[in-house]
Amino acid sequence: MKTSPRPFFRLLAVILSLASLAGCKSKPKFSENSLPLPPGADSGLYDGQFIQTDYGFGIPLPPKWLWLRLSAEQEVDEVARFSNATNDFLVRLSVQQMGPSQSFSRKFWEETSEQDLKNHLFKIQKKESTEEWKTQDSGSWIEVPFRVTDSRGAQWLDQEWALQKGDLMIGAHAMIPQKWADTEPAKKILKALQGSLTQIHWYDPIGPRGISIERFELQHFNEGFRAALESGSLLKTNAYFDEMYPDRSKWNLWYQKCVSGDPKSFTLKAELSGLIINGDYAVASFGITRKDKNGSQEVKSERNFKLSKKEGAWKITASLDKN
Repeated sequence: MKTSPRPFFRLLAVILSLASLAGCKSKPKFSENSLPLPPGADSGLYDGQFIQTDYGFGIPLPPKWLWLRLSAEQEVDEVARFSNATNDFLVRLSVQQMGPSQSFSRKFWEETSEQDLKNHLFKIQKKESTEEWKTQDSGSWIEVPFRVTDSRGAQWLDQEWALQKGDLMIGAHAMIPQKWADTEPAKKILKALQGSLTQIHWYDPIGPRGISIERFELQHFNEGFRAALESGSLLKTNAYFDEMYPDRSKWNLWYQKCVSGDPKSFTLKAELSGLIINGDYAVASFGITRKDKNGSQEVKSERNFKLSKKEGAWKITASLDKN
């Protein structure tokens, strides 16, 4: 924000807890509800989405919005911030874990937000109507808008958002200068914010709340190899083998036989049919089914491999098949 007062940077600390509330103002368009794993081990932007891997959620980012790296003045519960190229606004995301004794009501959220603004030397000119915006599968966001004046006399439009997901409290805070807040560009930004938040979707988190980083890396390796098997491309499959793989020629012959013929005349289906993990080593079995489109019977086969996390990356190091 171009002229944001310093108290603004502390405002997200008011986000405490929230119970899911009914109501619908917008129907989200995002089709993904529960995805098995995020696309990367680190939080960040992936194909136009901001993915928070520690807590396992994703939010599509509107066009021309920028993901800003967190800095020293961030709140302890802040996980992301967004703006545009000219810094006309700033949106921050925060996450807090709710305690078993914590409860929340719509009235409490309004009163807590109002009191926190006063505590940070904002004078409230007006509290506008609280809105509820339904998500596809996570309950409803609560949005509380305020018109405020800071200690320097500058006026702002402030929006406080909150959403409960299990024991997590997801918060979003947006502040726009009042002189710009009622313009069409600002209204479009706030509409885009509403559209993004209501399309929040969930992944398995990585870390203490979910899967370990090691298991995450192995699952992504196995999923990548499974997809390569279905691609019909020998080159793609070879990328998953260690450079010193001793049975490469046998693998090449077997896979080329598996995909022989016109690629349009058959389909391949691959799946991970077994997995045993032992630290940096694993044994994986992949089932492959070929079905020719001329009506012949399906041909099923299975390949078994030893895997190793060699030099920080998983690779197939040996075959467990006799032929």
